[in-house]
Amino acid sequence: MNYRYLIIKTSEVPDAKEFLTGLEFKQYNHFAVKKRANEWLAGRYAAKKLASEFFNLPLKKMQIKNTKNGAPVLQAEGGNHLTISISHRGNYAVAAISLTGDLIGVDVEKIEPRPQGWTDQYFVKEELIAYDEAYLTELWAKKEAVLKLLGLGLTVPTTQIKILNNEVHFFGKALDVWAFKGSPKISFEMKTLDNAYKFVLAYPTVI
Repeated sequence: MNYRYLIIKTSEVPDAKEFLTGLEFKQYNHFAVKKRANEWLAGRYAAKKLASEFFNLPLKKMQIKNTKNGAPVLQAEGGNHLTISISHRGNYAVAAISLTGDLIGVDVEKIEPRPQGWTDQYFVKEELIAYDEAYLTELWAKKEAVLKLLGLGLTVPTTQIKILNNEVHFFGKALDVWAFKGSPKISFEMKTLDNAYKFVLAYPTVI
């Protein structure tokens, strides 16, 4: 595998001052909602803990910034950096790192009921082969992971990608970006956590 990932529970995260830089600590304190702040904190911790295996640096010697599309970039003391992806939801935070500097995208979502309008807005008809909560949650997580892999996040509609039998099809701006990045074949690694969350990692594979 050309990637590594780490899944942690938000309850395992130490105090923010132990691993955030000064700039990151200011960002952390900027959150008005404590739940959102704790999830963000857990994502940063997961990414830094995973990256520390490669840089052999204290966590406070690494800093995570975001591009204009929201994609995280991990910078280590000395000018080194890693291609990373982060996700957090409820009890879990996850981080993934590409070992080869390639594209990577990760998402974790809670399995829960969602309204009909949600499925109509975010999926194309061909994808809706089932309506159970686990299937729809995993499909949503796949879409988010792929859009993160492309560096787009939710800046484009999720209907610009269609996933059938784990094959990803692109449209619109997503198609242009995918082509610009070399039209890689995208594969998935998936897990169910505590029968309550879906974890998905999207990564490019050599054809």
